[in-house]
Amino acid sequence: MTTVLVCASPGVEEDLCGTLFWRDDLERYVTASAGEAQVLALATEPHVAVVDLALRGSRALITSLRAQPLPHPVSIVVLFDAGQSPPDGEVASIGDAALPLPSSPAWDLRLVEVLSVPTRKQARFDVRFDITAAQRVKPSPHRALVVNISAGGLLVECSGLGLQPGDDVSLNLPLPGLQSVEGRARVVRQPLEDRVGLRFEAFAGNGDAAIRHYLSTLASGTPGAEF
Repeated sequence: MTTVLVCASPGVEEDLCGTLFWRDDLERYVTASAGEAQVLALATEPHVAVVDLALRGSRALITSLRAQPLPHPVSIVVLFDAGQSPPDGEVASIGDAALPLPSSPAWDLRLVEVLSVPTRKQARFDVRFDITAAQRVKPSPHRALVVNISAGGLLVECSGLGLQPGDDVSLNLPLPGLQSVEGRARVVRQPLEDRVGLRFEAFAGNGDAAIRHYLSTLASGTPGAEF
């Protein structure tokens, strides 16, 4: 699930409630304090941070978000008063997207792009290990080879599954050197005949934490983190 951290005044928060940031499939944490937002960022590991530039400490918060060693990149959306725009070029230099207040229907298309940025930005690691995959509508397990992995999903080589974009897949991932993880994914692309891209949808137990730990071992170059 995508996590969104909102640092904005109560008035701006109320305005945001009518936007895509309040979709049911997003997990939100809201505060009007830049200092509290820095603490929440470490605790909640947001994928998207929405920061109101009018708040005291907003720029220091953005600097902190850029520097924090989170397990995935954070997309930063800055909000500014349309009547009091920051100096030319400042917004583009400190955020991944800039949205003028108050919110408007014109935001919607931009927010769809913003909410997809974290997945595109996630670090992707080349690996080679076998997993078991099965279509959820006809669960006959097949072996598949993971080609690369990120916090958002996998690229796998498989034959005989007959997967198409949109199909739901059950997974068993015996992470090299770590525990096996069971979960559910969705086919999001098919770049080659025997390769499909899978987006993680849900994990059993502490599977999400296990995936993040595995990725951190890959990022740090820990021996034995991949085969």
